Amino acid sequence: MINTDLKIDIQGHLTVIRRDAASKNILDIWDKKNVITYGAAESITKLIAPNAVFGATVQQESAIKSMRFGTSNVAPQRTDTGLNVEAIVGLPIRIELFDANRVFGSAGTVLFVATMDTLTGNGLTYREAGLFTRGDSDDPLPPNAGSTLFAHQTFPDQIKTGAIELEFRWRITFTV
Repeated sequence: MINTDLKIDIQGHLTVIRRDAASKNILDIWDKKNVITYGAAESITKLIAPNAVFGATVQQESAIKSMRFGTSNVAPQRTDTGLNVEAIVGLPIRIELFDANRVFGSAGTVLFVATMDTLTGNGLTYREAGLFTRGDSDDPLPPNAGSTLFAHQTFPDQIKTGAIELEFRWRITFTV
């Protein structure tokens, strides 16, 4: 007999680790559940059930590919489709998530890790981050059509200078 009451939940947690760049000592850790957007459900559906209607590369386009950062502290909503105010220092502050940045954990957990090193994103105060799918382009730096905001979260002010490294650990968990 099939259990028709079975429900699969998806949760996300964002951890922000602030480090002294010289000593690597942890200065602060912040952790909170994040908002999973409505776009996440569509991305997961396309990822696990490709259909010719969506195009030949729908699975690649639906995979999480980058973490992007912003300066707004407006509370995230499930209806969000992008960051409220994307951070730009010359170029948008986006970190590509390569295979090495994806660690598969226990029982349906995936961990995405992005680090702003001493040369990345200096001179701004960061207050929001988002996980984005690949979309139409494998390069997450230019504005790429078709990328979807999968998860969104705001956090306390993180002032970024060359003396500070910020590490963002985003854990997505599926539970039954």
